Amino acid sequence: MERAKKRIAIIGGGITGLTAAYRIEQEIQKYNLPFELILLEGSTRIGGKIHTIKVKDRYIDTGAESIDVRYPDALNLIKELGIENRLIFSQGNKPDVYFYNQLHCLDYPTYKGIPIRRQDIWKNHILTFHGKVASYKDFFQPKITLEQDVSVSTFLRKRLGEEQVEHVVEPFFSKIYAGDLDEMGIISSNESVYKIHQKYRSLSKGLAKHPELLDGDGNYATFDNGLSVLTENLEERLKCHIQFSKKVFEIKKSVGGTYILDINRKEQMRVGAIIVATPATEYRHLFKNTELTEFFNEIVTASIGFILLSFPKGAIKNQPSGFGFVTPRRDASHITSAVLLDKKWPVLNTTEETLVGVNFGRRGEDSLVSLSNQEVEKYILEDLQKILGIETPPNYHVVSRWPNAIPQYTTQHDERKAKVIQLLEKDFPGIYIGGNGFGGFGINQCVEQANGISESVIAFMKKQNCI
Repeated sequence: MERAKKRIAIIGGGITGLTAAYRIEQEIQKYNLPFELILLEGSTRIGGKIHTIKVKDRYIDTGAESIDVRYPDALNLIKELGIENRLIFSQGNKPDVYFYNQLHCLDYPTYKGIPIRRQDIWKNHILTFHGKVASYKDFFQPKITLEQDVSVSTFLRKRLGEEQVEHVVEPFFSKIYAGDLDEMGIISSNESVYKIHQKYRSLSKGLAKHPELLDGDGNYATFDNGLSVLTENLEERLKCHIQFSKKVFEIKKSVGGTYILDINRKEQMRVGAIIVATPATEYRHLFKNTELTEFFNEIVTASIGFILLSFPKGAIKNQPSGFGFVTPRRDASHITSAVLLDKKWPVLNTTEETLVGVNFGRRGEDSLVSLSNQEVEKYILEDLQKILGIETPPNYHVVSRWPNAIPQYTTQHDERKAKVIQLLEKDFPGIYIGGNGFGGFGINQCVEQANGISESVIAFMKKQNCI
């Protein structure tokens, strides 16, 4: 029992679980703490949605695509690990917008499609005259201080007008969140535009004060051998603590403030504290508690997919100005976004072939993810012929699917999350929930929350063990 009270279990070996384990191990070593750390991963590999494949002599990410280096959390971790010299940064500016059967280049300063200089709106041909005039609302509207969360679309339409949001801004948000702006909460999604609006009132004026946020070259980073360089580095440092093929099916309360983990339905482990860093769809199965289950059942997810296509050089007839393109919901395309990989990442460029990475699926439009590889390829190739003028069959393709992978931070998410945290503190002390379904979306936010919950676990274990 005494040993069990000093055992910390982390469930899930994605970037949240790995970072939390790394932080906890640091504290154990630094202060010679008598704690035992175990990371339980249900599959046979580490990384979660960070998944890099090797195609010939090149490394391609088929899950998480890159790290947004406009935010510091992941970059700080990378520098601490001493692997920043292996980073490569994006080129090719930013995506075009495909609408009205043509590619539109936003050749002016933007943040996720939002123009920084309002007069630049007259340079594009996506909006009607009335849509362009409506985008000036941002200059005249008073500051909106929200007492409760509202949808991203509701908030942005009041500032930018309906056309600007639906035709230009929405596809940039969908590329990142795979979400429906009518459901996403502007506060719950932790989106920078709301914070900037609160400080400066005008989005354009506020974004102009933060040029580091603007879309363009160098916004994104990966590694010479793909994002798995990060997770593999953490895995190497933590290998004595990681146990593979150890799926946790249930967490049960036990005596002395400990918990029992049901692993693979055939073994049990007693622990003193737990970090749950699994996909959001796994939360509901771990607890036999009505209130927790109700919250977890209300988490909405979107399924997404990725297809890597190799074409002969010169196959792309309609070259985008940027490194790819995004599509609004109102367009009939099955593609949500596409990247010319050897343009965005010149390290992938060769004389023999052009690599195109296509993302498909988002909230309300994820039926394509369930189709066969042959059907996916057929629909995507039809769209690429229409958009990029590609008529040559691909040399090869690789399809990856991520069912229920992207949680949707609805307007009720923060309120429900606060209730869950209160319930855990009251009835399940020592259990902390992380992962992108609970406290943050994307690599930066997963690292940020891992830093926070690891501190909480160490503080709890010190108190429980009178240290």
